[in-house]
Amino acid sequence: MDLQSGFRLRRTHEKSRRGCLRCKHQRKKCDELRPSCSRCTKRAYPCRYQGVSEQESPRPAISPGVVGSASNTSSSSGQPALRYNTEESFISSQNGTLDATELSLLAHYLTHTSQTIPFDHLDLYALSVGVPNLAFNCNFVMASLLALAAACKCHDIAKQAPSPLDHQTVSSIKELLALAERHHTASLRHVQAAMQNSGSYDSVLATAALMVLYASASHSIRVHLAATAKDCGRRLPSEVLPQHSQWISFTRAAHTASTAVLKDMVDQDQECTATTPDVDTRIPGAVLSPQDGPSESTKKLFLPLVESTYRRALESLRRRGESTVSSCDSIQLHASLATISVLEKCASAALSTDSNRVEPPNQPRLFTESSNVTPWVARYMISVTSMESPQALRRIIMSFLNKAPAEYLSLVQSVLDAPSEEECLDATNFLAMDIFAHWLVLVMLLDGVWWIGDIGQWELGQVVAFMKSRTGERWWPGSMYLVKRELHLQ
Repeated sequence: MDLQSGFRLRRTHEKSRRGCLRCKHQRKKCDELRPSCSRCTKRAYPCRYQGVSEQESPRPAISPGVVGSASNTSSSSGQPALRYNTEESFISSQNGTLDATELSLLAHYLTHTSQTIPFDHLDLYALSVGVPNLAFNCNFVMASLLALAAACKCHDIAKQAPSPLDHQTVSSIKELLALAERHHTASLRHVQAAMQNSGSYDSVLATAALMVLYASASHSIRVHLAATAKDCGRRLPSEVLPQHSQWISFTRAAHTASTAVLKDMVDQDQECTATTPDVDTRIPGAVLSPQDGPSESTKKLFLPLVESTYRRALESLRRRGESTVSSCDSIQLHASLATISVLEKCASAALSTDSNRVEPPNQPRLFTESSNVTPWVARYMISVTSMESPQALRRIIMSFLNKAPAEYLSLVQSVLDAPSEEECLDATNFLAMDIFAHWLVLVMLLDGVWWIGDIGQWELGQVVAFMKSRTGERWWPGSMYLVKRELHLQ
């Protein structure tokens, strides 16, 4: 320090003239190593230099054994917070920091949420190691992670509460759902912009998977509360009631995004000779307890009934579809007819006792060095979006939303979201909802999966209510709904 002036003298150092763009932007000394400087490599940043295109600058791999780099700091509320690496904060009021509530949700995700979803070791690695690593370096992945954790915590609160409809329980769930929706909305806004950047494909795809789980989990807890309130004759705040067909939209959107990014890679994979070594997704000591589908009660009583009746029901459905198309031809009707074939394959794969759903396991894929997606992300998304033959019952049944024609799903959603459904039921809409109701019978088999739960029963109940005047007493979806409801009430 200069004692006469009272000012501290600036320490001289050698300036970085040709450093990477990130170091220059942050005014940090760069060692100018190529293709990635030491600072970017250590923090798992994409490293780019002036005049070098993004494609020429490979992205550093994220270490599978470390969940991001973080440092302790304080939030604006004075509570301890965790700052994660981000270029653009999605929590502007806290400057990219996690407050006490969000830290609690992060801990809940790492110790509970990520352990209750995986079906196999690839799922477990992706959700408990890969996604958290991405989240600490990407704002919108962290936002989606926290949204899913909040929805999961809502389920835990509802299950643990002596009375799920008491004021304190509903109030806690309401606050968590509002927080989850804010994070989800922020993530959605940022991921739409990031989709144009091939360097963000890992984060975009991981976020898409989290959004599917969040949309279903959020809808499921709302359905649970609404169904409980209906049985008890109680009224709930509108903020916690089910929100129409958003869960369908996000499932389809994730498949569309994954297909757009991964299709070329999957096609090229058959001809690949030079490949990168894959990431070892085995986690020592990990114990999997996959929630494949039916609860114990459903497995013993309802599943056998569906297995013994679905073939005849789908044959009747096809006859109605072909009759409708022959009398009133349109593009939408042909889309619905094609959807019946999708449903038949889906039901056969899920329920056929001939093959007992045993298929040869999918071979793990290796991707070329030019891939813009790391291997574990690609393999995980190919698995969860059913780009390959799904092995889990829950994925077989939910793959219907990925494989049905987009025109058909748009038709279904237009009816579900209409203010008055009865006015929409012309021949085209009726056939679409008839097919949808048959699929919802299969979804009712997934009541043992916490993020799906009673969605099938609730949604089928809505469809049965507004189609009742145009269906006969022997309509299979209606009969199965009544049986499931009776079993549920016992």
